[in-house]
Parts: sequence; structure tokens; C-alpha cells
Amino acid sequence: MTTTWQRNMRIVWIAELLAIMGFSSTFPIYTYFIQYLGVEDHLIARWSGAVIALSSISMGLLGPVWGALGDRHGRKVMVMRAMFGGAIIIGLQGFSQNVWQFAVLRLIQGALTGTVTAATALVASNTPRERLGETLGKFQLAIFLGQAFGPTTGGFVADTLGYRATFWLTAGYLIIAGGLILFGVQEDFEPAAEASQGSIWERMRQDIGMIFAGSLLGLVLGLRFALRVGLRVAGPTMPLIVQELMPGSALLGAASGLLSTVSGISSAIAAPTVGRWADRGDSRRLLVGSAMLAAVAMVIQAVAPNYWVLVTGQFVLGLGVGGTLSVISAYVGRMAPKGRVGTAFGLDALAVSLSNAVGPAAGGWLSDTVSRRSPLIVGAVATALAGLAVLRLPAATEDDTAPEAVDAEPARAG
Repeated sequence: MTTTWQRNMRIVWIAELLAIMGFSSTFPIYTYFIQYLGVEDHLIARWSGAVIALSSISMGLLGPVWGALGDRHGRKVMVMRAMFGGAIIIGLQGFSQNVWQFAVLRLIQGALTGTVTAATALVASNTPRERLGETLGKFQLAIFLGQAFGPTTGGFVADTLGYRATFWLTAGYLIIAGGLILFGVQEDFEPAAEASQGSIWERMRQDIGMIFAGSLLGLVLGLRFALRVGLRVAGPTMPLIVQELMPGSALLGAASGLLSTVSGISSAIAAPTVGRWADRGDSRRLLVGSAMLAAVAMVIQAVAPNYWVLVTGQFVLGLGVGGTLSVISAYVGRMAPKGRVGTAFGLDALAVSLSNAVGPAAGGWLSDTVSRRSPLIVGAVATALAGLAVLRLPAATEDDTAPEAVDAEPARAG
């Protein structure tokens, strides 16, 4: 018999698949769209890193606020806010006339969106604890599949209908996804007794203090940041590397999109599998191995002599990324105190967003000032060092390894 949490999970899974297909449709064309808007060649990678960073900064700053509001008013409404708000802002990006307009809209996009964080909090707050690693691994599968198919479709639309049409495609995906959440998800939400006491800022300060007091969650979030910086630093330069390896090609958008498709498929394979292993075994060992695999993949890409070696490296990278994300998400979910899942994942969003800002900005600068491949080397080193730091975490994520877990929010079966 299917319970409410399982039915909700399936609907959220489909909605997030569509949302990520939409967001990732624009990933391969950011650099080319900035070129199209008239930015000079020697500033393209820097501007690409900047527009990615702007969205990440605003998303990171607002993430804990949205998370705290979710703990107070429910997680379903937070998912709808992210999806419908994203549809409006990304649709407007398709009308940008210069890079400054595009950058401002990216800044607003980060402040309004964050579908992954909102949906993860919704799923985690309704899932039985003994199924958390496996369930979040399956949820990551939707994200990675969206990242797999979105860039290819977006690149194809950009190559055939123009760059602007890709942003309008994304808006359509997000409207459908938001509708699924609005009409399909049943949330039996009951806030913690103290959640509505005081102002939102007072509650955030108290909740964040409780989350970090004597907790390993701070270390987990620090590792999330460090790993993500390493993985994201090469983002702005990858389309330019493709351009160097395929000079004169009329299919640059599709070729760049294929890189994300390949890594999305391999991440989709790794995430639920590693998440299931993490429920049963040594999560720390799995996280270290995934990080080291990602570092090796970036080295492969740094020395790739042709496009297809680049694709191979991207496949290996996806395996590493899928493993790291599923294990760390399970750590965060288990260590979140009772009634504060939204705030915990809001802080996780802050760590991810800050890394998404630092990584691409640094990578864009390195690409323009050192060499096109240098961000890949820096990313490999950063990811390997973060992987070694994982050894400070407990070996497993069962309840008895994290003192905070005994107060974790109980799952609701119906």
C-alpha cells in the first residue's frame, strides 16, 4: 500500500525533474549568450563566472530565511514559491538587451528560487529515518536526470531557435512543475510548538544556534562548501574549452549540453546506489571515495586532447558528484534537530550557494588570466583536499553516530 509520503515523493520527483530540466537547459548557453550580448572576448569567462556567482550569492543569503519560513508555514509553499518565481524571472531573462540586465535578473533569480533545497526539505521531513539515505538518493536521481536531459534539449533549442528561446523553454518547465506541486502534493504540516514564537529573525538566530551547538553539522556544511567549490570552479571555462576543441562548429550549444547530459546520467546512476550503501555501511568511506573519483575526473579533463576524452572525463566526474551529494544530504537530514529540517537545509543551501559563487568566479578569473585548463587543475586539488577532510566525520550515519539525530524530526507516514 502506498503511503502519503511515498505518493508525495513521486510527485515531487517528477516536478523536480522538470524544474531541473528547465534550469539546466540554460547552463550550456550562458557563455554564448553573454557573447551574443556583446561582451568582449577577453572578458567572457569572467562575466560568465560573475553572473553565476550573483545568483548563487542571493540564493545563499536568502536560503536560511526561506528555510526558516518553511519550518513556520510549511515546505510545500516554499517549493511553489521557488518554481513559480523562477518561471517569471527566467522568462524575463530571454528579453535581456545587455549583460547588465541579464546580471540583475540572475541576482533576482537566486533570491526567489532554490527548488532543490525547498523540495529536499519537503521530502526529508516526510520520510522515515531508516529510509532517508535511499529516498534522498532517489530524489537526487531526479535532479541528475534533469541535468542530463535539460542541457541537450536547451542546447538544441539554442542552436535552432536562438538563445532567447531557451529561457522561455525553462519558464514553461517551471510552470508545469509548480502546478504539479500545487495540485498533487498533500502536506500534513504541523509546525513545532515554538516555531511561531517571536519574529522570524529571532527564530532563525535561535534555530541556527541550536543546530550548531555541539554538532557535527557545521563540519558537514563546511565540507559541502569545500567540495562544491572544487566541483564548480571549472564551470565558466568548459564551454570555451569545447569551443577550442571544436573550432568553427555550428553545434557548440549541443556539444556543451552533451557534457552535462553525460555527467547527469552517470550521477543518476551513482546517487541512489551510493545513498543505499550509505544507509547500510560506512558513509565516510563512500564520501571520500566519491570525492577522489571526482578529482581524478577533473585531471582527465585538464589533459583531454579532444572533445571525446572531455566527455569521458565528464562521465567519471558525474559518478563522483552523485556519490558526494547523496551522502552529504543524508548527513544533513539526520543531523537536523526536531522541527528544523527547513532551517538545516536552508543552511545547506547557503553553503552550496556560496560555493557556487566562489567556484565559478575564481574559475572565470583563472581561465582568463592563467589558462583555459587551469580551473580544472585547481578544482581537482580542492576536491581531493576536501575529500581528505571528510575523514573527520563519523564512519556511519546511523542514529547512534550523531547525538543530534535522537531529536530529529520524525517522519509522517500519512
